[in-house]
Amino acid sequence: MNKKIIVSLSVIAAVAAIAISGTVAYFSDTETSTGNTLTAGVIDIVVDGQNPWEANFSAELSDIKPCYTRYIEFTVRNLIYSNPIDLWKHIHITDQNDGYITEPECTEGGGTWDGTIGTCTGPDQTCCTGSYVPRNNLAAYIIYDMWVCNPVLYACSTEDNGEPDYDTGWDPIIEESQYVRLDNISSAWIYLGKLEPDAKMKVVQSYHLRSWPYAPEPEVTNWAQGDEMTFDIDLMATQENTPGPKGYFATLKMENKDPVSWEIISGDGIQGQLMYKTSGDEFDYSFSGVAPQGGVSYDLIYASDPWPQTGILIDSAVSDASGSISMSGVKDLGTDLPALYDINPGAKIWLVLSSDYTTDHMTGWNPSEYLFEEQYISYDDTNI
Repeated sequence: MNKKIIVSLSVIAAVAAIAISGTVAYFSDTETSTGNTLTAGVIDIVVDGQNPWEANFSAELSDIKPCYTRYIEFTVRNLIYSNPIDLWKHIHITDQNDGYITEPECTEGGGTWDGTIGTCTGPDQTCCTGSYVPRNNLAAYIIYDMWVCNPVLYACSTEDNGEPDYDTGWDPIIEESQYVRLDNISSAWIYLGKLEPDAKMKVVQSYHLRSWPYAPEPEVTNWAQGDEMTFDIDLMATQENTPGPKGYFATLKMENKDPVSWEIISGDGIQGQLMYKTSGDEFDYSFSGVAPQGGVSYDLIYASDPWPQTGILIDSAVSDASGSISMSGVKDLGTDLPALYDINPGAKIWLVLSSDYTTDHMTGWNPSEYLFEEQYISYDDTNI
């Protein structure tokens, strides 16, 4: 082809391209959203109109005696600008001590009273000498219950002593008939219910110093005179329908206890720790500790009340010569903890002699050879 023709065709193509690009037109419209803000939600509660909560119930709980029950009450409100919440509560025992000692308490504890009239106070409490052995584990002898009520829908009335009038809309969370000891629920989160924005919930708790023996525990006698127990009450509001205090790995301390006073025997190195996941398809756990006996087979069990603690065998292991013992794994429990047949609001976990346990219940009772839970646990089986 002639070079002049090729050049001419190139020029024509270039001109055509310019012409096409110059003649294309279209309609358009642009809209812009400006100043967008992402705002996090709010969860905020007030208790008895206080935020933060500054109440102290020492006056209501003073001078308690065997067979006496003391009631405390407060009202929780979810603020109007807050999201719907799940409400949780727990008690944390911070101290137990002798407080002041009386002559009857000194004598019962094996001590010698120096003749002082009245009570013995002060850090040394020198008016009780000799072989006095203190007992101040009040939490093991306080029976606890708790009720909630919606004051918008119901009267939520109480008697003069603070006891709920149960026919006026109160719902039980823990009933006294369940015989829940205060030390069993120390630091255990207990679910109270849901609260919509601006909704309220009345909460009543009772503390009953029991006056009757409940096997294998003896009744309260003079050892408890003047004793003191201090504790905190915590409330937690969590985003509705979220795990809240559940859904994570938690730790349970386990101890050997005096089978008479149920006080923890400290300083002897005999203790254990259970790490467990609080929810899941299977109970995921790891236990290690030092058992009371060496070279002996032990069972880690869920022990439901009442006796014979019908529950579930979680695992078994043999302690070494020094008593060290460990076990871990996953277990399909087939139930939440506590199970529906348990009278407690939480689950007891024990380490017991294998010879005292068979299949799903206790067959013997040698508590000095066991490890007991410091508080109840809860487990949500997501596979049922």
